Amino acid sequence: MATTIEKVPSKPRGLTRDKIVLAAVQLMESTGEQKFSLRKLGQQVGCDPMAVLYHFKSKDGLNRAMAEWLTAQLEPVDATQPWALRLRHLANQYRQLALEYPHTFRLMQQFLHTGIADFRLFEMTYRSLHDAGICDGDIPHISLIWYATVYGLAIAEIGGMIRQATPEDLAEVEQLPAGEFPLTKRLIPLYTALDASTTFTLAMDMLHDGIQRRTILGSRPPPSHQR
Repeated sequence: MATTIEKVPSKPRGLTRDKIVLAAVQLMESTGEQKFSLRKLGQQVGCDPMAVLYHFKSKDGLNRAMAEWLTAQLEPVDATQPWALRLRHLANQYRQLALEYPHTFRLMQQFLHTGIADFRLFEMTYRSLHDAGICDGDIPHISLIWYATVYGLAIAEIGGMIRQATPEDLAEVEQLPAGEFPLTKRLIPLYTALDASTTFTLAMDMLHDGIQRRTILGSRPPPSHQR
């Protein structure tokens, strides 16, 4: 008597790509990246892990879809505003997104772009830089610098680097020789009142000031690699 093997449907009914992505984001936020797995995701949506891969081909494809879902949560900026205000508004949205989805947000730095939602934001960023007076040859470099700065600051905050000093931090500094670390001993106590949003705003101001200065000095080719 032949044994009948029940096969997992290649495309389970009711299991859409959007439902899987939303479930994946929820799972990522509840477990963290280290404990996230296709097996757990399959259990959450009620299907075999291979059915999940039907929609995304690979775990990397799922990660990209999750990153695009986050990007789609951002609102378009007012195109009539000055270029620096447009970029500031977008940067603040990225920071808030990181604070709301700290585990999933880390996926965004893995991809140059994630899909149509991301391309719309890139177009807005390109337009802002163009309106600032940046030439086409410089825009790819500066747009990547801008995104790397925004993502880096957000990840530093959710990761715990940008934060107020703790009593343990102060106690450790207190033990340092005063003659060797005079500025450290004087400045570290100021970290107890550090405001992460102020740090983020200051960093973006410095970056945008640099972009403005680039237009004043005139564009020039990026330095080539010297052997």
